[in-house]
Amino acid sequence: MLVLGCIALIAGCGCLGLWLAYRIRRRPIELRECSMALALLDTEIVWGATPLPEAFCILKERTDSPWQDFFAELQERLQQGESASTAWRETVITRNAQFCLKPEDWQVIGDVGKGLGRSDRTEQHKQIELVQRQLIIMKEQAEAWSSKQAKMWSYLGFLGGIAGVLILI
Repeated sequence: MLVLGCIALIAGCGCLGLWLAYRIRRRPIELRECSMALALLDTEIVWGATPLPEAFCILKERTDSPWQDFFAELQERLQQGESASTAWRETVITRNAQFCLKPEDWQVIGDVGKGLGRSDRTEQHKQIELVQRQLIIMKEQAEAWSSKQAKMWSYLGFLGGIAGVLILI
């Protein structure tokens, strides 16, 4: 029975470490996907002159989860009559738990909503372009950070479980 408890403790701590490593590895991917989605949004606004609810519908169809859910909620909020900036801000607040992004990532992503629907296409293009540049820098930093941190948490989970077993024995 003691052996099973030891194995369970090691496995549980190891799984926790692997889950944390997964979340760390996922952050650069989500930043890249956001940057690509913003490029699509920029194209729809500037070149397609697409109204925002339709643009968000297109983004919903062309992105993967969790960004798909993010743009679906945006589309729904706009169709209910909310302003674009309010809808963006509220969606960032309600959907951020589904992502592996840090608060500083959300601050940059939140900047997109400040200009949506309030200014002409050129100004919206400039705002989205600025956020895209910031996201690219953040993605590069996140990639360098995640490669080190993910390995550490993977090993630390199992080693923490082993340490726990040694302390309990």
